[in-house]
Amino acid sequence: MKISKIVAFFFVIAYLGLMVFLYFSNSNNDAYPNKPITIVVHSKPGSAIDLMSRKVAEIAKKYSKEPFVVENRPGTQGIVAMQHVIDRKADGYILLGVTRSFLSTLIVNKSDVSITDFTFLAKMISDPEAIISNKKRGFQSLSDIVDDAKKNKQVWIGPGTGSRDHLMAIKAWQKLGINAEWVDYKSGPQSILALMRDEAPVYVGNPADISGKKDLKIIALAAKVRHKGLPGVETFKENGIDLVESMWRGYAFKEGTPEIAIKYMSRVLKKVSQDKEWRDYCENVFSFPDYLSPVAFSREVRLESKETKELLKSAGLLNSYVKNGILPLWGVAILLAIAIVFVFLLFFKFEIRKLNFNNLFAGFFIWVALFFYYQTMLFDIPPGLNITNPALIPRVWTVALLVFGIWNIYNEINDKNKPFKPGNINLVSKIVLVLLIYFVTIPLLGYFLSTPAFLLIAMYILKYRKWQIMVINAFGFVIFSYLVFELLLKIDLPLGSLLI
Repeated sequence: MKISKIVAFFFVIAYLGLMVFLYFSNSNNDAYPNKPITIVVHSKPGSAIDLMSRKVAEIAKKYSKEPFVVENRPGTQGIVAMQHVIDRKADGYILLGVTRSFLSTLIVNKSDVSITDFTFLAKMISDPEAIISNKKRGFQSLSDIVDDAKKNKQVWIGPGTGSRDHLMAIKAWQKLGINAEWVDYKSGPQSILALMRDEAPVYVGNPADISGKKDLKIIALAAKVRHKGLPGVETFKENGIDLVESMWRGYAFKEGTPEIAIKYMSRVLKKVSQDKEWRDYCENVFSFPDYLSPVAFSREVRLESKETKELLKSAGLLNSYVKNGILPLWGVAILLAIAIVFVFLLFFKFEIRKLNFNNLFAGFFIWVALFFYYQTMLFDIPPGLNITNPALIPRVWTVALLVFGIWNIYNEINDKNKPFKPGNINLVSKIVLVLLIYFVTIPLLGYFLSTPAFLLIAMYILKYRKWQIMVINAFGFVIFSYLVFELLLKIDLPLGSLLI
């Protein structure tokens, strides 16, 4: 027996074994959960979300057959924690602690992470925004702050530019009819320390920030009603100002987590939210228990994300340097493709047989060059901004691509010694069709079934007939993909909606 047959047989057996492992292990969800569940939080131990998660883990022991473990992943205002969860397998064992501040973080930082990367499970708590001052200032009510702002240039402080506290300050200025300046102290503890040194008259944060700090005083809460733990603190509404703002905290899974894990975890978190120990905890940290189910929580997140984006824009904190074109980008891409195909056909006097791979390849580069050059025309740099035009480098590359494409066509036409070979447009069409079918079937049948089928069909269309090598390439590539992406890089490859 030839070595190639033995190797091909080995790859087929290995592939079948991999399929049995992937789909059997994925369908065997009745045992969920069968190991500890990790709660990833974006801040250091002792923060509000960290303490809340540890309390959730403690109470959840009553309702979950597996324990919860809190893992701290601080950095980049939550991006590090979010990216860590996204990079892990969506198996229901990695839970992300989410806060309302994430909405601003994702919009302002413009990272690759999006709210659509997560399935929001449960909103657990609402921590009302508070206006806090040093007692040395003598402020007793919001009217005292307004009077001071009219006499002096007032500075408000807190953690983060564009943060929820900053947005709360902007809303408060609008409602109170005052002008003030925001100074970012980067973190809550640094802001509180500055307030204790009386470096600014007003700090925006949450009621728990003053715990153990006798020199500080809460002037008003942006809550619907007074908090039981702070009976002497008035709300904005009691002062005739319609302003309700809070920092909610809750939990989310990575998008694509099995439904059984979502249902199980939602059930556990709901029971935690109804537990007396949880309600006592909320009262002690001056927050309100505010449970929302996955559907209601997801709806609230979507609506607040839109509102946050608009608020950041109106406050001048979110600048867009790209203007809208007359057509959407996909429309421009299609029109350019049609135009290039028409020019090619016109140039070759509509003799399709003269189109070969080199011509099509050159046409593709011309399309890429024109499409990206069009996008650089949408760059909108505000006047007076002293920066290098960001269109410079992209335009250099697009011009280079354009020259490359035209030069290829020129050489192809002027090579008199090269015998004419008509292009095989049927072959190209078949490959493109199979590729489109492949992209469509991946979400349905999954990567592991669609990919070897695509590779085998593509090789057959290209008239390759050594079946041992075809099998080795097709199944070997899938096994290689699993080892690199699933095991090494921890990137999930889709299993397909029809088979899981």
